[in-house]
Amino acid sequence: MSPPSGIVAQFFPESVTQIFCWHQGALGDLLLAGPALTAVSQHYPEARFIGVGKPALWDLLAGTLPLESIWEGGEAVWSGLFQEQGGFSSLLKERLTGIDLALVFSPRERPGFLARLVEGGIRHAVWIPSFPAGGSEHVTAIQARRLRELGIAASPGPFRLRLEPEAEELTGFRPTDRILALAPGSGGPAKNWPLSRYYEVARALAWEAGLKVVWLAGPAEERILSYIQGLAAAQGQKVWANQPLSRVARLLARVQVYLGGDSGLTHLAAAAGTPRVVALFGPTDPRVWAPLGEQITVLTPPEGAGPQRSLEKLSTAAVLAEIRRFL
Repeated sequence: MSPPSGIVAQFFPESVTQIFCWHQGALGDLLLAGPALTAVSQHYPEARFIGVGKPALWDLLAGTLPLESIWEGGEAVWSGLFQEQGGFSSLLKERLTGIDLALVFSPRERPGFLARLVEGGIRHAVWIPSFPAGGSEHVTAIQARRLRELGIAASPGPFRLRLEPEAEELTGFRPTDRILALAPGSGGPAKNWPLSRYYEVARALAWEAGLKVVWLAGPAEERILSYIQGLAAAQGQKVWANQPLSRVARLLARVQVYLGGDSGLTHLAAAAGTPRVVALFGPTDPRVWAPLGEQITVLTPPEGAGPQRSLEKLSTAAVLAEIRRFL
């Protein structure tokens, strides 16, 4: 389908060799965009991608998408795209000129931003929603519908990463170890199950099922890292803190069970292919934000999810019972 004339194309062009992907979201948001990115890649099998956002996150997709370049989205060079008028720096013109298609993932459509991409040298630019406008439709379904409107066959996830094999055995784990990974933090404290209950789960399953336990923590968990380290040390367990995401992904592909809240690491576990992912959702709606896949179990407090639903009301017994079902 040929695009209509105009500054911003409403349909995808017939031939594309370079795709500029603007995605400034966090880890979970980028992984939720995985099905949409895969659909576009399948539609244009010869095209190469340029990922613009957080390089450490885009690096995870290097084995899954044909990534030609990854650019930092916070660089000053992009400032010209946010101006309503005026010229572009020579570097920005150099980066944009000749690119066939731009995909802009953002919560709301920004026609001015799309228009500036085209003025800067990209032939076609389209918007893909990264956040629901309301309701309970899953964000991957919203993105798939948008792509279908624009002429590309797409369906919601699940999304799987193709990971490079670990160069050496994961430090401290034997090939025969059965591993439980715990990720107790997230970007929002209200989304976190109490740390003491993760401790109860770790203690019970290490004892009765012989699982090796590893606690995962990143920058968002800096405030509670010392507590995590204390709980792990009390049981002779491991802590992986601030490890490269590519290494964490390879670990998650290796573990048997993952337990975490509504966080980027939970989406990473699902995308890495962890055999069983138990995701705890309280104030956020799993119908919109949960990772997709047959191996995913979502647990919510007895009253269900919602802004006032506290994970304090989700008992340790309920989580243990769910994990024990498939151990």
